Amino acid sequence: ERCAYHRKRELMKNIVNGSHIPYLLHMSWTKNKDNKIKFFQQMGLWYVSDQCTSESQLESLGPMRENEASDTCCMAEPVPTCHYKDKPSIIPCKDSPPIDEGRPSFWK
Repeated sequence: ERCAYHRKRELMKNIVNGSHIPYLLHMSWTKNKDNKIKFFQQMGLWYVSDQCTSESQLESLGPMRENEASDTCCMAEPVPTCHYKDKPSIIPCKDSPPIDEGRPSFWK
């Protein structure tokens, strides 16, 4: 189903509760890469360890063999992280600030 992350509240709640499993969630509307990562983290869909999220961090790890990068950078389970209370999240983020001023919590 085509959807807009921030417009189809009921679909996002179904993804959060596990009754709808997306096969692709693309966020082309985000402001930048850092913002995109925050949305994926908040939804529990980010499987990249913190040490591998930027080029400079990857460079500091040095050269890696074929499977070493996936062993170092890929997590078996995501670690949900709250960033914004007014955007969908896999865990309640009521105490986080809104990204859009004046917007109510997703978890009303």
